[in-house]
Amino acid sequence: MNKKLLITFTVGVFLLGMMELIISGILELMSDDLGISHAMTGQLITVYAVSFAVFGPLLVKATEKIRPKPVIIASLILFVIGNVIFGLSSTFLMLSLGRIVTAVAAAVFIVKIMDMTVLLSRPEIRGKMIALVYMGFSAANVFGIPIGTLIGQQFGWRIIFWLVIVIAILVGIGILSLVPDKKGEDLGEPLPDKILDRRNVFLYIGVTMAVLIGNYIVIGYISPLMTSNGFTLKSVSIALLIAGAGGMTGTYIGGLLVDRIGSKRTIIYMLILFMISMAILPLLYGSPALFYTNLFFWSVFQWSTSPSVQSGLVENVQGSAAMVFSWNMSGLNLGIGIGAVIGGVYISNFDISYAPWLSVFIVGLGLLSVSFVREHEEIV
Repeated sequence: MNKKLLITFTVGVFLLGMMELIISGILELMSDDLGISHAMTGQLITVYAVSFAVFGPLLVKATEKIRPKPVIIASLILFVIGNVIFGLSSTFLMLSLGRIVTAVAAAVFIVKIMDMTVLLSRPEIRGKMIALVYMGFSAANVFGIPIGTLIGQQFGWRIIFWLVIVIAILVGIGILSLVPDKKGEDLGEPLPDKILDRRNVFLYIGVTMAVLIGNYIVIGYISPLMTSNGFTLKSVSIALLIAGAGGMTGTYIGGLLVDRIGSKRTIIYMLILFMISMAILPLLYGSPALFYTNLFFWSVFQWSTSPSVQSGLVENVQGSAAMVFSWNMSGLNLGIGIGAVIGGVYISNFDISYAPWLSVFIVGLGLLSVSFVREHEEIV
């Protein structure tokens, strides 16, 4: 796993992560340009999440016998096609088609990239390598959305997708030249693909869903939460930037901790700290400095669970981890969608200021889930 390949994988994940999240930043631009309501345009986020969650595992299963390199290249070509459709769209139907194609491509690409990262990394630094590649996704939060939004405001929203196509082609060239064209057994994984402990796998995916549901109950509605407690819209942008920086930091820290203390213990410690940060958030609205500081650590603790869960999944499979990675990514996208729905229902009926306390309960279910994970010596 050389540096050039690591950078190529990380940029690829960044690119696909940005495409998942960018709609929120250019929603009004698209809506005004195409004469589609804000609410309808916002449904493009749901279209992407559902397509990713439903089709991802099916396509990963269908391609599991094929060497990963051609699958990665094919998914990248499909990703480019999806962005071409999106960039040329003038109706909601065409936009939805572009999002579906892009989501399907991303679901396969990200899973295969993470699987290759595992196969090409030494076991003692595997957690760190997973974290570095996955930092592309958290970096999309920090840089991708604001940069994409700024470009869209200056040159029109369509230019974003043409730039993405150019970068995707460069990533494809890097993958063609750097990725070995071999299957897992040729890369030091001689055993057939097999899930060693299915219960552990689903418990880890349960953690992913609980964390994302709990997070998006609040982050999905961070703007009204803050403005209703005396913050300005400019403060919301600052908060999102701080949260994004915390996400990148947490992803890296999570990878380091996994290599030192293991997946289960890392998740337990980080979830406890995550719950504490959520519990005290409503008490800090009157102090912006403390609010922002707590929000940073909130993101650190939340994102640190991502490489931890993925490393935990790897520990419970033999051979390729592509299938369980796909299930986990589906759980992630479902968690985002469910969290947004629960958050919407909550703020419609209760004081939004205390939404973080509901998140504490949801994330507590994730802590309960990981507590039932069996260590290797317990698996017969």
